[in-house]
Amino acid sequence: MNVKSRKIFGQVLFILFAFYLDGLMKWAFLNNMNRGTVVILPQLMLMAIVMLTMRIDNRRQLITYGIVFGLIYDSYYYGIVGLYTILLPLLMVGIDHFKFLLVKNNMGYELSIYFLSLTFLQSGIYLLERLLVQTSTSVFDFITYTLGPTLLWNIVVFFILYIPLANLSEWLVKYRRDSK
Repeated sequence: MNVKSRKIFGQVLFILFAFYLDGLMKWAFLNNMNRGTVVILPQLMLMAIVMLTMRIDNRRQLITYGIVFGLIYDSYYYGIVGLYTILLPLLMVGIDHFKFLLVKNNMGYELSIYFLSLTFLQSGIYLLERLLVQTSTSVFDFITYTLGPTLLWNIVVFFILYIPLANLSEWLVKYRRDSK
């Protein structure tokens, strides 16, 4: 196996590991916190995908990752195939389209991209669920009890995990011919 295919394999494992940590965090920490009206949704997989999207230049690879991992996320968490399968590739292509505006990848830029991505994804899921009559939550309740706490939780987790995840994603994307 050459270096490029090992890097792609590592990227897939990185996203799958973040997907696993999503479920673990939801099960271990948030089951006890989500007992009232507040709903917190951890999005570590989205964090990993945003970090990789900021570093990968191949748009076809990004769309493939978005469709595959959106399908996996939908089938595991939602049971309605299509929410993440549609929104995740759109999000990744949008980030890829506008990342040329960023001078250099740093924590501030990536935090703002992650914040906007998380807001887009959660709002898009809410709109699609309203369209499919899967939820009856009002917009104000969604913003107050789901979107706000989700953004707060994920931004705190972003600050905690930024350095190791950024270094790992940078290493997984960097391709050197002389490395073995």
